[in-house]
Amino acid sequence: MNAGTSTLQLAGHSLVDTRSPEEARQQIGRIFCPHFLSPRERHAPDFHAVHRSASEQGYSLNFVSYGSAVEIDPGELGRFFLLQIPLSGSASVRCGTETATVSAGRAASVLSPTLPTRMLWSAGCDKLIVLIAREAMQDQCRALAGRAVGNVEFSPAIDMQRPAGRQLVDHVRLMVESIEAGSALSRNYLARLGESLNLLLLESFTHSQRRAVDGIHALPGATAVDRAEEWLRANIGRVCGVTEIALAANVSLRSLQEGVRRQRGTTLKRMMEEIRLEVLHAALREADEKTSVTDAAYAAGFGHLGRAASAYRRRYGETPSETLRRRG
Repeated sequence: MNAGTSTLQLAGHSLVDTRSPEEARQQIGRIFCPHFLSPRERHAPDFHAVHRSASEQGYSLNFVSYGSAVEIDPGELGRFFLLQIPLSGSASVRCGTETATVSAGRAASVLSPTLPTRMLWSAGCDKLIVLIAREAMQDQCRALAGRAVGNVEFSPAIDMQRPAGRQLVDHVRLMVESIEAGSALSRNYLARLGESLNLLLLESFTHSQRRAVDGIHALPGATAVDRAEEWLRANIGRVCGVTEIALAANVSLRSLQEGVRRQRGTTLKRMMEEIRLEVLHAALREADEKTSVTDAAYAAGFGHLGRAASAYRRRYGETPSETLRRRG
């Protein structure tokens, strides 16, 4: 993940910039949680703490750098999970009884709020960190399982060279790019990106509730899948998440996912996208002179216009603007 890392450093979102370890400990502790922070060299002339952060519903994105090698001991995080992706350098991360060695482009880590944590960052270690609200992750796990679950506790190591790891990094990159786009994107869309990240972690990586998530779920009848589609079409202008649709269909998220796969031959997310594309296509073909592509895309529930346009072109072989010019 060395290429293009400057785009992941959240320029313009600075909260901390200090060469004082004590000031860094206090200021970053107020943002994350109280913790022990100590440079590993006695004088540490290269120590330079930088923390940039941007918050959305249920999560925040953070760029953190200390310059010199440091030891960090926050104990139990309590309120949140931390997905830590090294952009440069390396670190040793102990969470609970497991230790992960992470480095840029090779391995990341995810820390769980109920497990004690201790970290050793190398000199020059910069990380992109996603803080995920504990409640949001637990809610997502409960929705997947369709029942109450215990504490979600992840195995800390994430291999970024495996497909799931690459997908995770790509999704976090999209989150950063979307945050940087600011007001050009729906706030609800930004919140849904956090939901998607939680689902990706829960469905693709090792954690204490995998048996509940992966267990046998009663397959919904065709009516439940139909209810999900009907609800989506009736609420097409909303940027909603898969959890909300499963709730509307009155089934667990995992059951709905499997029902869509078996009955429609696709994924729930792909079904949602296809319905939105159909609505967008019809709206553009029937548009009046006052309708813009932006208006039509937002009305179809797309929160990110660039991604909507790419998906539209793959489906219809032309851009939304080209369809609009041929309307009528």
